[in-house]
Amino acid sequence: MRRLATLLLLCLALGSGIASGVTRPADRPPVPGLAFAVAMKGNGDLLAAGPFLLKVPGAKGALRLELSGLEADGASLRGQARLRNDSGLLLAGLTLDFESATETGAKPSEQGASATGPVSLKEPLAFGDLLAGETSPTLSFDLSPIPLGEEVFLTTLLGSVRGLAAEPAVAVAGAVSPVALDADRSGRLYLATGGVGRVLRFAATSATSAAAPFEAARPSAPPAGIALRPRNGDLFVSTGSQVIEVHRPGVARPATLDAGRPVTALRIDSKNVLRAASGNAVLAFDEARPGPARTVGPGGSRILSFDADGRGVIHAVVAVGGARRVFFAGEEGPLPFPAKRGAGSDAVDAPSACRFDGEGLLWIGAESRTPEGTVLARFLPDGTPLAALSREALALLLGKEEGAGVPPIVDLARGPEGRLYVLLEDGSVFVVRAF
Repeated sequence: MRRLATLLLLCLALGSGIASGVTRPADRPPVPGLAFAVAMKGNGDLLAAGPFLLKVPGAKGALRLELSGLEADGASLRGQARLRNDSGLLLAGLTLDFESATETGAKPSEQGASATGPVSLKEPLAFGDLLAGETSPTLSFDLSPIPLGEEVFLTTLLGSVRGLAAEPAVAVAGAVSPVALDADRSGRLYLATGGVGRVLRFAATSATSAAAPFEAARPSAPPAGIALRPRNGDLFVSTGSQVIEVHRPGVARPATLDAGRPVTALRIDSKNVLRAASGNAVLAFDEARPGPARTVGPGGSRILSFDADGRGVIHAVVAVGGARRVFFAGEEGPLPFPAKRGAGSDAVDAPSACRFDGEGLLWIGAESRTPEGTVLARFLPDGTPLAALSREALALLLGKEEGAGVPPIVDLARGPEGRLYVLLEDGSVFVVRAF
């Protein structure tokens, strides 16, 4: 009995209260989710099955998971699940799946020993989008095979819920004709605008407003791209010419870098290297000097947005004739990004921006002509889509009717604590986090 109580307490610590990240088996996406655990005796009797209060990143409230009708039948577990969104945020693309099963032997010689193996549903339960305060429909599931029987003392099933948490958009005063976005380590945003041509710096002060923007830079011509170097606050601004302006904190006149060729979009990678797009290629700067151009898109194409992962592999949204596609710089030249099937895979059909996050995963912003189409998706390096924000969900976030048109995504910026900042064509910005 003491052994059972100890194991049960462990299961409850894993699955109840505030849940943390879990890792899937090697053949499934190895990304954290909101974890929960179901504990059963070897004969199928339930010991712990929620309800679970799952901690959503950036939210004050929780996502409530309720499992009901759980019943073991042979090596299967059948039941129903539903979610209630008490987080206070819009939660998009919600899915539930199981990750692993841990069995503890029933024989005295096996006390304390356990074995863990992967388990998962044939298809994850798809709950879709939930506004704050909404409850999902109840969905049925059948999980098999799971380790049950006389030789099993205890079975613990670990699962997770995944999705995106989106905060309400903030309108930025003066953000007319926005072209690029970046963020510093404190989450202050730098937004480049066309027209008058300036870079605004501001911070979101609440879920619905932003602090009055400060003019961080007024370049010699309307900007085409910006990049902020977090380690010293240098702000790089391109204007479509071969000269990049460097605006340094406390220095009135900007310094300049000569790229040797016209450049547009700019990025600072995770190693603080400045990169600049020029036509279908990207230049990497060694301090003040540009290195050789690395071809990312096919001949005659033009890079619209790009970023480099932790290994320095460049991915880019390129315009090829009248179409837009995502390419990456392979060892032998540019290759199409191999997006696999799944919710969010259609983001590569009409991409508008791309950015890597702190976990090395690729975000792609896109345009969609249908309400159910994807406007923002997160991918593993191998092209597996993990989570998606639909045009319909973005409309709800912006306070529009379901299926209404929404402003296209212009740029993405990586922020602290898992934030991704999303810049829309109307000059508004919202924050999204993956879980």
